Amino acid sequence: MGDDAYIQALNQAVKQEIVQNYFRERRIIEEEILMVTEAVSALLGGLYAWEKHRARLGRALGDAAIREEFFNAAGVDPPRPESVALAAPAVGLRPIRGLTRAARYTSLVRGLYKVLVDEAAGLEDERQRALKLLKEVNQDILAFEANHDLMMLAGYLRSLSPQELQKRNILGVNFTAKEKMVSAEALSFKPLKAGEMSLNDPLPKPKPVSQVMEQVGGLLKQALKRNPQAGSEFF
Repeated sequence: MGDDAYIQALNQAVKQEIVQNYFRERRIIEEEILMVTEAVSALLGGLYAWEKHRARLGRALGDAAIREEFFNAAGVDPPRPESVALAAPAVGLRPIRGLTRAARYTSLVRGLYKVLVDEAAGLEDERQRALKLLKEVNQDILAFEANHDLMMLAGYLRSLSPQELQKRNILGVNFTAKEKMVSAEALSFKPLKAGEMSLNDPLPKPKPVSQVMEQVGGLLKQALKRNPQAGSEFF
């Protein structure tokens, strides 16, 4: 084998190794992006469950004016009336016990509200997990972009097409500037943005259970006076 042929074969082997490394690292980035998407999906699923439980508490409170006053005390928006109407009253609830109806009703409301407080804390944990993953994958994307000559890769990959070889000179040297830009963009990753993935959206932050229940004691008595059967469908 002559020197020219040897050098050409060596160049070809080096280029192939670069491409193999590129695709291996690209698969890693794609898997990391999938992990971020799954974390965001878990957050949105948790938020959907929180909305359902908020509606169930709204149903237990009954009267619309009572609902609004209770949720104002809790520091969160009241559920929409249509959500309250569709809320299931007793799914997964343990039997509520107490010496009096007022005690049972207070226990019911406390339990339903505690679910909201606990789940809101879980939502924030899910968001922080997703943000941490997003930060890590963006760092990997920046390193990935810095480690690969995307223009060279674009030209080399397109040169492997027989149709392109008929239209172009060797290794895509004569691609137009626009074609080179499009090819390089297709090989690149754009950093993920928290805002576009709903990670900057405000999450519910209900006030502590003990604080709210102390504040709404009189309100719950008022709810029972207006409707002696309040919460009965949950018992």
